[in-house]
Amino acid sequence: MANPETISNQQVGAMNVTIIPTTKFKTTKIVFKFRAPLDRATVTKRSLLAVLFETNNAAYPTQTAFRRKLAELYGASFYTSASKKGDEHIISAVFDFVDPQYLMEKTDLLREVVHFLRTIFFDPNGRDNQFEKATFEREKENLKSQLESIYDDKITYAAKRTIEEMYQSEGYQYSANGIIEDLDNLTAAETYDYYQTDFLKNDVIDVFVCGDIDSSVLLDHLQLLPFAERPNRAFHSVPKVAPGKVHTIHETQAINQGKLVLGYQTGILFGDEKFVPLQIANGLLGGFANSKIFINVREKASLAYYASSRIDSFKGYLLIQAGIEETNYEQAVAIIKEQVTAMKQGDFTDEDIEQTKQLLVNQMLEASDQAGGLVELTYNNIVKPSDLAISEWISKIKAVTKAEIIAAMADVLPDTIYFLSKGGEA
Repeated sequence: MANPETISNQQVGAMNVTIIPTTKFKTTKIVFKFRAPLDRATVTKRSLLAVLFETNNAAYPTQTAFRRKLAELYGASFYTSASKKGDEHIISAVFDFVDPQYLMEKTDLLREVVHFLRTIFFDPNGRDNQFEKATFEREKENLKSQLESIYDDKITYAAKRTIEEMYQSEGYQYSANGIIEDLDNLTAAETYDYYQTDFLKNDVIDVFVCGDIDSSVLLDHLQLLPFAERPNRAFHSVPKVAPGKVHTIHETQAINQGKLVLGYQTGILFGDEKFVPLQIANGLLGGFANSKIFINVREKASLAYYASSRIDSFKGYLLIQAGIEETNYEQAVAIIKEQVTAMKQGDFTDEDIEQTKQLLVNQMLEASDQAGGLVELTYNNIVKPSDLAISEWISKIKAVTKAEIIAAMADVLPDTIYFLSKGGEA
């Protein structure tokens, strides 16, 4: 694991570059994080743009040519993804390549990689101010299929619907992968215009390099990426205040197993004083197999096929999810609420706390044992400066008291109950 003291930050043009030096891996990972406000007008364009980046470009105009170039770079890989963090939309572009010291021949592989990245970001497959139509329409259909597939994954669908209901007056309601209703009318020219006039000029760009890298050589090569200068806009996220009255939604579809989701507001964000105690509280409530919800709803009462909870530490909410029979709805909701109340009242032992702390620490160490995990942990500390290096984070986990867990649970307030159940022949 990289020593947090050796992690360095440099400004290279418009890019905020963070170098995470480590000799632990035989590959180097470069991750670009493009950040913009989460907004309906742009989220679908951005998601489609991310897909186009990983498909082809003017220098490598077919997917075959694009993949062949990756193979020539000693089996490198490149992929993109869209996500949301707080009130921000993030396009991640990830490039993995072998550490040159493990190659038989001498080569300036890093320079070749940056040259390839330049073709991806600055040399799109398009002409006459629009993306090449065949590629655009194909990837548009692929994205549509991806968005439609969420409907078939009922666990994901139920969580998505709950978020839509909880944040129906905010941009956070929208999926990071876009909105299917907006995709149909999206044109190659409109998306290209957004890419040229907004994405390239306004996105906040954070770059992470994790591996055994000569930082001076890296910074020199990154100068080849001519992103225009721009203000370094601060990360934005405003937690929602819990409503006075719980919003209840019951929807029906032709399914066999009901999907129950209880949404709570916490108002607690990454790096806040109550953030680490809330992590432990969530672990005790439904985060692990020793948790109250798992034991009492799934094992003791046999009411659920699955039952768990999770927190979002950049928007400040907690979701409890369970798969139940429709006839068990009232009982399942009652028992889940009982577990939340029990947590607020401190109905858990010191042994429970220590076991959950150890599970959390193991989870942290596991994440930091992978280059991708190191990058995400480092990025969290950049978008919301918190000085939560791995060692510091683990120390804070170990130091949390029962009183602090109860205090964090006091901020967990009900917002929405969503239930999806059978509405016809499955």
